Amino acid sequence: MAGKKVPAKLTKGTLFTAALALVQQALASEEVRRRLASAPADVIHWASTKRAEHRDRDAHEVRRLDPTGRFGQRGLERRVGSLKRAIELGFPGANDAGRAEMLHAIDGLTRALAVAASLPLVKRKRAHARIDSELDALELAMVDAVLPTPGNGHKELR
Repeated sequence: MAGKKVPAKLTKGTLFTAALALVQQALASEEVRRRLASAPADVIHWASTKRAEHRDRDAHEVRRLDPTGRFGQRGLERRVGSLKRAIELGFPGANDAGRAEMLHAIDGLTRALAVAASLPLVKRKRAHARIDSELDALELAMVDAVLPTPGNGHKELR
């Protein structure tokens, strides 16, 4: 039994001493000192990159999944915004046939949503149902306007 080593008792002091020795050993490395010296610049670069990503994400309205944004007032506002972007993509020219009418309808829906936001719940729900119906019709009209007609050599989709 005399040959067995008894493990040393770990105390805060021995842990601190071991950590200090590791830090001194790490700081002896030229590479570690160089990286520590450049750390503030690296952090500034990282932060500016993250800020730019955040701005880009906000510009494209890509956000984390928020289920509450799919229903009610926010859901309808999201649909109106998506439809407006789709109109701008589907009708890139300012003088494209139907573009002005579609944008006028979008403006009307935006105003209706602003009014609905201030209504009491029961009236707001009725207003949301009407706005939802109008959005459905407008979305279908957008699809019909963008898709090729079957008579022009294109097959009809079923």
